[in-house]
Amino acid sequence: MVYDTNKIIDILISNVSQISEVQSIGISGGKNPIPKTGEGDIDIFIYCDRIPVLEKRQAIINGLGNRIQESRFNVFEGGHWGTGDFLLINGVETWLMYFTVSETLADIESILNGQYPDKIDNYYYPTGRCAMLKNIKILWDKSNFLNNLKKRLSLYPDKLRKTLIKYHLEELEDTEDLQRAKARKDVLFYHFALDIAIDHFLQALFALNETYFPSRKRTLDFIEGFTIKPEGCSEKLLEIIKSGSSSEGISRSVTMLNDMVEELKILCVNHKCIELKI
Repeated sequence: MVYDTNKIIDILISNVSQISEVQSIGISGGKNPIPKTGEGDIDIFIYCDRIPVLEKRQAIINGLGNRIQESRFNVFEGGHWGTGDFLLINGVETWLMYFTVSETLADIESILNGQYPDKIDNYYYPTGRCAMLKNIKILWDKSNFLNNLKKRLSLYPDKLRKTLIKYHLEELEDTEDLQRAKARKDVLFYHFALDIAIDHFLQALFALNETYFPSRKRTLDFIEGFTIKPEGCSEKLLEIIKSGSSSEGISRSVTMLNDMVEELKILCVNHKCIELKI
């Protein structure tokens, strides 16, 4: 028998909400439309007084019976993704990620205070957690935890904005690898250095526009919606990458990148985000 994925998710959420330790449940990206097989996964974030013991979590998933095709428990424990259990619903990978309320609040405050200005642990962006929570679809909120957190994140802190802009613009001052790759006409080395530079550029640009940097996904879509950006920003970024794909084009790519960085600095100064010597 084929069961409707949405109905299975509804049953799952209802059952998880009955666990006494659970305070709030949300889903990233919104519940609808549910992705089809191969199109993505379902990430369900569960916030608790304390992490429910394995036996309670197993009972919830096992109770779904033949509505699911596969399950695994404690796939990961602790860290950025909490305690994670996995189940397969009509071919769609679904993750239940359990976090404690206290650790989540402490984590968010440290991010908003600027303690993590850059990506960590293999391209995990701390500000990406803020972006997710700001836009999370609340499915259940017994203690109003997620609703209050969304309100907290609705205003981008000016301290964070200035901290991130200062940090990433300073990192962009280090052009040694870019210049070495240019001199050698080494395409692969250049793309290594270029990726780092673009990452810093983007994080400064997102901070300038008071937007939590989520990840490197859908970057151009975000840029199109920004009101503060270098002229022709998206097109120039694509051209910088395209030109840098050949040894003959690296010099042009570096020049374009430098011009974009200088324009970004001027925008930051004009919007009183930072004081720089231009």
